[in-house]
Formats: sequence, C-alpha cells, structure tokens
Amino acid sequence: MSYNALQVSVLDGSQHAYERRTMLDVLPLPTAYAPEGGLVQCNRLWLELCDGSEQPTDLTDLIDACAQILAWDEQAIRAARQWVALLSPADPPLQLAAPLRRDQSRHMLVVIRRSETALTAQAMEVTSLLTAQRVAQQQLEVIMSALDSLEEGFLLLDADDRIVFCNRRYRELYSVSADLVTPGRPFAELIRIGAERGQYAEAIGRVDEWVAERLQKHAELAPVEQHLADGRWIRIVERRTPDGGTVGLRIDITELKKAEELRRQLAVREEIIAAQAALLAELSTPLLEVESRVLLAPMVGAFDSSRAATLIESLLQKVQQRQARLVVLDVTGVPVIDTQVAHAILQCAVSLRLLGAQLIITGIRPDVAQTLVALGVDLSTIITRADLRDGIQYALRRIRQEAEKRSER
Repeated sequence: MSYNALQVSVLDGSQHAYERRTMLDVLPLPTAYAPEGGLVQCNRLWLELCDGSEQPTDLTDLIDACAQILAWDEQAIRAARQWVALLSPADPPLQLAAPLRRDQSRHMLVVIRRSETALTAQAMEVTSLLTAQRVAQQQLEVIMSALDSLEEGFLLLDADDRIVFCNRRYRELYSVSADLVTPGRPFAELIRIGAERGQYAEAIGRVDEWVAERLQKHAELAPVEQHLADGRWIRIVERRTPDGGTVGLRIDITELKKAEELRRQLAVREEIIAAQAALLAELSTPLLEVESRVLLAPMVGAFDSSRAATLIESLLQKVQQRQARLVVLDVTGVPVIDTQVAHAILQCAVSLRLLGAQLIITGIRPDVAQTLVALGVDLSTIITRADLRDGIQYALRRIRQEAEKRSER
C-alpha cells in the first residue's frame, strides 16, 4: 500500500470513530461501545460518571470501562468478565449493579448487550429505586407486624386461590393444619387435608361432602360459622380484593356461642367485623408521590359525599405538605360518580388552585362521561386524560418543563 493510500485509510478510520462518538453522545444514557478488536468508546455521559473529560485511548475491554464507573473489586471484575464471555447475541442483556465508584451512596445498573460485531454497555442510576424498595420493604414489615398483632386470624389468598400470607393468630386457631399454611398452597388443598386430619367437627365421617360445601361457601364469600373438633367456634368473613384475591378474617366466637346472654354482643361484633372486611376489600384511597411535586390519588370502590370529602381533605393536606404542583386523580376504579361526588371533585380542583396546584383527572369511562354530561357537570377548567399512564406522563412533562424554565432564568 502506498503512503497516500495508508493516509486515506487512517483518516477514514478516524472519521468513522468521530462519527460513532457523535452518535454515542446523542444517546440519553451513559454508553460505552466496544467493537470487536477495537478500542472502547464512551459517550459524554459515561465520561462524566468516571470524572473524565476526554475519551480514553487505551481501553480494549468493556469491563475495564465499566470498572471506571462502578465500585467493583477484583473479584467482581473477574466475575463480570466471565459472564460477558458467556454472553451471546441471542441472550438477554446482562444486568450488573454496583455503587458508583466516585460516590458510593449512588447505585448504578449497567446493562451489557452483545451484537455480532460489538459489545455495548449502558448505565442508569437506580438509587431512587433502591431507596423506594427499602422504604416499601420497611412499610411491608410494619404491616405484617400489625397483622400479626391482631386478635383475629387473618388469611390472604391470591387470584388463583393460593395462600399468600396468614398471621400468627390464624395458625393458633388451626393448629392441626398449621404446618400446611405455606405460601403457594391451594386453599382447597388446605381445607381437604385439614378435614382428613379431623380438624372440623362437621366434616367427620363426611369429608368429601363437607369439603364441597365449604368450598362453595368460600367461592360465594358467604359468612361461615365453623365448628372445630376441639369444641371452638370460628366465625369466617371473607371479601374479594380488587386484584381478584380473597382476604378473610377468622374470629373465635366460642364464648359467644356458649352464652345466650352474649348474643347481642356477637351481633354488634359481626357488624364491626363485616365493616372491617368491607374496608379491606375497598382499600382506602392511597396518596402516592410519583415524583417531586407530583401526587397520584387513585379512587377505588364506591364513593359517597362523606368518603369523597375525606379524600379531598387528605389530598389538600398532602399537597400543602409536599408543595405539590400537580395532582393526578384517577377515577378508573369508581363504578358510579353521582352529582355529589362530581361536585366534590370540582370543589377539590378549585381548592387545589388556591394552593397553587392543578388537578388532572384520568380514567373517565364513557358511561361516567355520559352521566357527568347529563348532570350538567362542567369539567372544562380541569385537565383530563384517557388513562392513568397518560395522566402521569403529562404531569411529569409539565414538572420537567417548569424545572427547565426555572433553570434558564
């Protein structure tokens, strides 16, 4: 090859590298690109993570590039290199998580993909996600502890009628079959084996017939007074959860059954338990912080003016506490919106404006829309979106646009 031809080849390679670097810089995520047999190229966002301002010129290994931003020790680097060596173009991306090397309070997730000609790594920060997971885990532990402290037995089944969770009191009440109450076990299997072990007085000598009757009542969510073989009586109240599962309470009513004079107390207790079970099925509307200054309020179940007023009061307090700018009110789960509830929503929108926030309503079904029109409810001053996803995306765009405007000032 002549000198001029060699010079053109080198210039072409440099030009291609420059163009590739330019394309990498357009990507919204920190990215490192390692062509087969070539040097690793990193975009601007990747270099910012490793406190570098210039493209490294001596990296031929993508794992070395990852080690520049991740707080890996030698063992982690060796393991990552072994995993990458096994990665093929047909495999799903390899996901590796570690603290950021320059700031180990931040956590990154690196996703590595192999094509026919190159390896590509992209990084994303997952610190907020991990923090949210820890908070959610702590909240879950608090809830589990609270359920374990109940005097009533508590049982939660999933949509396939399999056991999800039971509390300590449930195991005490059904000690004969306590070893069977494990996550994933079908409820029908739990009932049948308990009957075969002689746990239920009414099932003795007629297991198949009794199991069929019990499962029928369970399917209908019918209240049950269950007589155990040890002489105790258990009151069972069950309700369906929004996701198709079942939540149930088991109350020991032995003393109430023995004493006629306590029957009045039993009736009062049944009403209280029924109300508690209904509240478990129609969960109180949670107020969730989707992002800084963006709140989500999903409305689930039947709403009357009293419940709507309670929701609005909680929402306004939360808006004031969090200095929220946008509130997404999702009404997908509300079967009926009458005049009182509609006017309560309008009052909520006005109150939010006074606090400097704006209301976004999502999930208005066609039948609900027709009802609102027939009632003469004017929603022209309120932003509406077809579904929850659209509403959240709109709110996040608004918040980010406002943040960009503030930064430009």
